[in-house]
Amino acid sequence: MDVDPHDLPLSARTSLPHSFALDSLLTVLDVLDTQVLILDRDSRVRFFNKTYLDAYAAPFREAGVPAEQILGLRIAERNDADHRWNTIRKAMETGTIVQKYYFHESDTRYSGFADLVPIETDVFSGIMVIQQEREKLRELSNQISHYKKLAASLQEKLDSKEGLPAGFQRIIGTSQPFVEALRIGSQVAPSGSSVCILGESGTGKEVFAEAIHYSSAYAQGPLVKVNCAAIPESLMESELFGYEKGAFTGANANGNPGKFELANNGTLFLDEVGEMPPSMQVKLLRALQEREITRIGGRKPIKLNFRLITATNRNLEEMVKEGTFREDLYYRICIIPLRLPPLRERRSDIPLLAQAFLAGLDLPQWKERAFSDEVLEQFMNYSWPGNIRELKNCVERMAILCPEEEIGTEYLPAAIANASRPVPGVPAAPDLSQYKLHDILDKVEFDTIRTVLSLTGGNKAKAIEILGISKRNFYLKLDKYGLR
Repeated sequence: MDVDPHDLPLSARTSLPHSFALDSLLTVLDVLDTQVLILDRDSRVRFFNKTYLDAYAAPFREAGVPAEQILGLRIAERNDADHRWNTIRKAMETGTIVQKYYFHESDTRYSGFADLVPIETDVFSGIMVIQQEREKLRELSNQISHYKKLAASLQEKLDSKEGLPAGFQRIIGTSQPFVEALRIGSQVAPSGSSVCILGESGTGKEVFAEAIHYSSAYAQGPLVKVNCAAIPESLMESELFGYEKGAFTGANANGNPGKFELANNGTLFLDEVGEMPPSMQVKLLRALQEREITRIGGRKPIKLNFRLITATNRNLEEMVKEGTFREDLYYRICIIPLRLPPLRERRSDIPLLAQAFLAGLDLPQWKERAFSDEVLEQFMNYSWPGNIRELKNCVERMAILCPEEEIGTEYLPAAIANASRPVPGVPAAPDLSQYKLHDILDKVEFDTIRTVLSLTGGNKAKAIEILGISKRNFYLKLDKYGLR
């Protein structure tokens, strides 16, 4: 009586010698979603797994072989098996593994690819056939294609400005690293936490500070900007904390509020905070911890409610190590670090920025202007050490000097023209900044964590499991990259 193939136990699908190791291996092979068949040197079936049985039970039954009689059957005797058996026998005789062997069976119409792995031990000699049908491969291929498209769609959404607050959408730039900075900025804006915007001079830190302010709960309050590098050390305390009348010689008779007071119920933006002298760092730390200040010459503390945004082109971590910037202040202002990429890392944005700056110039009696393709190409090849600020100044200078509607390369500043003009016999100097290992590793780590979080729908426990790191390490990295 024919047994239901689904009820045929593993013991009825193997006649191989027993041992703990072998039995464990067969148990694993039995649950694979791949057909596994083990033959001896006479082509007799000595093992077949559940997936093989599911595929071949019906063809065998149609050929008059019930499922419980497959074990021990000589495959070489089956119709259309000679060619396959010759290939299998050759692999056994030579002891050579054959990979991706294409098979086609006219009787079953099954086709696909098989791996042939010879087995030679003291107790058994034969071969393992591991095969996957073409239909199954096509199904897997379709699934892979589906997930690739899904991942591409997800990445496209992650790399676009779609869904960002208006203040961030208005910032010019569509390159992947820049859009990522916009996305992080839009995520941290509503939080009210202290943000430290990091980046080279001229990368647009002030523009980001404005976008964060106007996308936050403090948007209805003032945005007070302070350039720490522009204030003499002797005047910084009075500028930040204000003073009472008669506090010092030359003081305003009515006293004067400082920047902290002016930023009450709004945002205080401290630009170039890395230039703040050590004596002021202590006082700034206390003001941030207590959320109160005392005017120079005053006795009564003034309670304040404000959001702090700082910016610097300095490496604050290195300054902490050198002892020139207080570690406790660093952790207070850098709750959320936000790095802005330099222009050389977002070259695809250069034409957009150049045309936008050109269109924004208020120059009388001029028609619509445009740069020639050659100029834009020169722009793309230049390293822009001054970043966006340098590009903006360059655009204005060229527009003023050129009387034509199309601005050509003859109006390029010498630094840009010479930088992209090769010197005979001298190879062009490579852009070595792209090889900073720390930046590369951070970028890879950031992209990986962000992608995994997106794929898990923000499920942090699942993300930790996929990434294979500790919970503590995971949350430290979230804080590092502003992904909370």
